[in-house]
Amino acid sequence: MNHIEKRFRRKNSLILLIIIIMILLLLGGVLLIRYQAHHQIGGLSRKPVISLKGDTTLRLYPGEKFSDPGVTAKDYRKKDISSHIQTDLDQSSFRKDGTLWKSYSGTITYTLKDYGNRVKKTRKVRTAYRKPDQSSPSYGHGIAVCMFHNIYDANNPPEDLNPNYMSTEELSAILQYLIDADYYFPSWQELRDYIDGKIDLPVKSVVLTFDDCTKDFQKYGIPVLEKYDITATSFVICAKNGKDVLQKYGDAKHINFQSHSYNMHRPGGTIGHGGVFTALSQEEDVADLKKSIDMLGSGEAFAYPFGDYTDTCEAAVKEAGFLCAFTTEYGKVHPGDDPYLLPRIRVNGGCTPEEFARDISDGQEPTEQQTEQ
Repeated sequence: MNHIEKRFRRKNSLILLIIIIMILLLLGGVLLIRYQAHHQIGGLSRKPVISLKGDTTLRLYPGEKFSDPGVTAKDYRKKDISSHIQTDLDQSSFRKDGTLWKSYSGTITYTLKDYGNRVKKTRKVRTAYRKPDQSSPSYGHGIAVCMFHNIYDANNPPEDLNPNYMSTEELSAILQYLIDADYYFPSWQELRDYIDGKIDLPVKSVVLTFDDCTKDFQKYGIPVLEKYDITATSFVICAKNGKDVLQKYGDAKHINFQSHSYNMHRPGGTIGHGGVFTALSQEEDVADLKKSIDMLGSGEAFAYPFGDYTDTCEAAVKEAGFLCAFTTEYGKVHPGDDPYLLPRIRVNGGCTPEEFARDISDGQEPTEQQTEQ
């Protein structure tokens, strides 16, 4: 075989090899396309299907334990693949045991991946409310709105310690009691609806408030609320520390700031404790209150400075647009109460969980003998 024939054969062999490779590539491409068409781009008939059990909107009553009705899922071959579903739910309104402990409005998202397809299904979750039933033994049971003031480090008590001061240990014990007893923490709108007779709330409901938003409360009280994952309200004297409070704690999750007036927590009146609020005109009162609302970005609740008020003061609070307002009178909030002259349960330092439980349960002011104990 001469040199020319060898070159010819090598050329033909190379061409044949190229043809074989091209055929294999072509066949592989066809198989790949058929696989993708079968498993990934087969239209809706190839996608898995998620089906909700129960209603598309789940309504939970305050204090009720959450239970997901669940979902089922099947692939395009009708095979059950429910175990592959991933569930996403904001758990911030539920305790570890599933108890709904504050109002909630959100969704449950169910996600499933199968053969390259991604399918989602959602269910709405909303707080529902029972209508007041006057025939029920618990009707008009009353809601305790608790009034705290200063909080101090149990290991470093202040020199001017007085009943307005509560230690971090005492506050922690009270919050732990509320958690263990499954208390519900209604919002200001819920409380107003309760007063107006629109809804009923669990017998075990409580609202926590801290007057003046002192530096000690900011330093020691807010961290305790965060630790126990309980939200409370602090009534702020805006002219005194409003800007600093909002700058430091404006984004805090466990505290909401409401008005203790802009600059009316000062002397100048002749009624009660002598607060200036009672000595100003309604126009001056309204201007001050609206200024506090503008600063805080909220006008749901108001606490009268020193607890002093007149008819003019109450009218100003209404005109400013608050949902409710609180005096320092002792007692629980009931349906039919004047929403702008509401009482609170004062909680002083030294209060034990047992005493606290008694006070918020019966709403009766402690006797002199109980106070001395």
